[in-house]
Amino acid sequence: MRKEPRVDAPTTTAPPKQPTKSDIAVLQFAHGIELAMTALYAKASAAAGKDLKVVTDLFGAHHLAYAQSLAGLLGRSAATAQNASFYTAFVAAAASGSDAELAGTFLSLENSLVKTHLGVLGTITGTDGAQLVASIISVQGRHAAVLAGFAGKKALGDILDNAAEPLDTKTYPA
Repeated sequence: MRKEPRVDAPTTTAPPKQPTKSDIAVLQFAHGIELAMTALYAKASAAAGKDLKVVTDLFGAHHLAYAQSLAGLLGRSAATAQNASFYTAFVAAAASGSDAELAGTFLSLENSLVKTHLGVLGTITGTDGAQLVASIISVQGRHAAVLAGFAGKKALGDILDNAAEPLDTKTYPA
């Protein structure tokens, strides 16, 4: 008689819905960055031409909605202010230049945020936070595609290329 290999029973423990303690620190960083992006898009809106202004206003509103959603998830643990070091690093580039230059700046930022949030998604265990971050990633990828057009990129490969580096808490401490 042939023996069947022993198979361990699958775990019945579901991942937590709410953010864990380690999730909270990562989500606080993301929240501070989203608040800063809202402010950076407001600066860009003041400097942008008519068509890009519509885009910067819309994308700024998206980032505000992400920040509000993250704050709702984090509750009392939410960041109380934007990430000042991130904002300071990019405010000059976000507040001046041609529309193509502004779009290029925000294209780079959105691509960095996609990579950053992918990293966040890979580290958190709470399913509510994971679902929220995953929804943010897909929209920020679309932001990048729109901004690539405003930045003058025409070839599909140029539009889809994302050589950006993720943001980190050492460079931009919360």
